[in-house]
Amino acid sequence: MLVARLFIISPLWVAYFFHETYDGPLHEQMSFGSLLICSAVAFLFLAWWDSGRAPRSAISVIMRNMVLMYCVVWSILLLFGIGWFFWYMLAHATMWVIVFWQLVTHWVAHHFVYPFADRNYYAVRKTGWHPFWDTTVFNWDSEIIKDGGFEQPTYEGFVPPEHFRFQCPRCLARVEHSFGVCWNCRYGSCPSDESEYYERWEN
Repeated sequence: MLVARLFIISPLWVAYFFHETYDGPLHEQMSFGSLLICSAVAFLFLAWWDSGRAPRSAISVIMRNMVLMYCVVWSILLLFGIGWFFWYMLAHATMWVIVFWQLVTHWVAHHFVYPFADRNYYAVRKTGWHPFWDTTVFNWDSEIIKDGGFEQPTYEGFVPPEHFRFQCPRCLARVEHSFGVCWNCRYGSCPSDESEYYERWEN
């Protein structure tokens, strides 16, 4: 995660040391202290953005995956004589443009579309799920982590098959259905015992 954050803010350093302005190299026009301040602010912002995501992949990690993919996509420009500086900065810029418009779109949908399309939307969001970060192909988490966002217990004996896509709200074992009795801890066997469910899933 630390490496991912440093990679995301690396264009600041690349631009500082290698970008040529009309008045000369950028590092001659800008103080090193300013670079450190900008880097620290960007790093702290990413750290704040990543908070509360575990065990899901941190946003910085997903963004790193995006940049790496765009580095591959735009590498074809290197064959046409485009310099590495432009290629590297373009890959990062592409990621930021896509992230910006995705977040704007999902912000609008969060308030005006999703709650009306799915009455359980806010309950799912309460678990930490995000309609972009947890659905994008750049998030390499397992489906159980994307959907539930909780680490599974260590299984002894019976191991739930892959089609068990839900999780017990008490012991977090994978279960086949979103309702019924948990095979692992027997949660749900008492009809009035629903406190864990409401604490974890309800608004």
